[in-house]
Amino acid sequence: MPMTMKSRTAQRGFTLTEIAIVLGIIGLILGAIWVAASAVYNNLRVSKATTELLQTAQAIRALYATATTTGDAAGTDETQNYCKASVFPSDMVTNPCAAVAPFATDPWGGSVMATSQTVTNAGDAFGIEFSTVPQGACISLLTSNTGAGRDAGLWYANATAAAVGAAAFGAAASTFPITATTAATACAVTGTAGNFVQFKFKLRG
Repeated sequence: MPMTMKSRTAQRGFTLTEIAIVLGIIGLILGAIWVAASAVYNNLRVSKATTELLQTAQAIRALYATATTTGDAAGTDETQNYCKASVFPSDMVTNPCAAVAPFATDPWGGSVMATSQTVTNAGDAFGIEFSTVPQGACISLLTSNTGAGRDAGLWYANATAAAVGAAAFGAAASTFPITATTAATACAVTGTAGNFVQFKFKLRG
């Protein structure tokens, strides 16, 4: 029996235009999910870095509980010594402390350096530097850690395009809180290179 017009119409599939529209909608939905997931993941890493920063600062102070200075000049690299003293949270330590640097890494895979610093007298402060931090995360780190609930001993915070490394951080105290505008100016590096973010704490908070 010949196929009727009705049955031929019922078997008609999607046209290329309809398929393109459906795929476009799916693409938009997936794109929105990806953007939201990336934002959540970035916030989690910033939160993790903040926790690691404060835990490290507290552990360094505990290490020098009976001393008023580190005993070293400003800029002395203490990272390996602190690694051996279990100052860094375990999830930051990626290499055996006796091996080559980096001895600790941040949530973005960059190295973390801890140095002796100075506020009034040599070694009466210490610095923690995160390397290759993405711009958005850099801004969040500076603003979230320098507000009203900041560590009482935080003296200086900044971001630069190049590592300060084993050197003295800025001598003058930073103005807190650091605003998003100020942080955006400091966190000027975009792309995969990342920013070097420094925090300087007094040994006695």
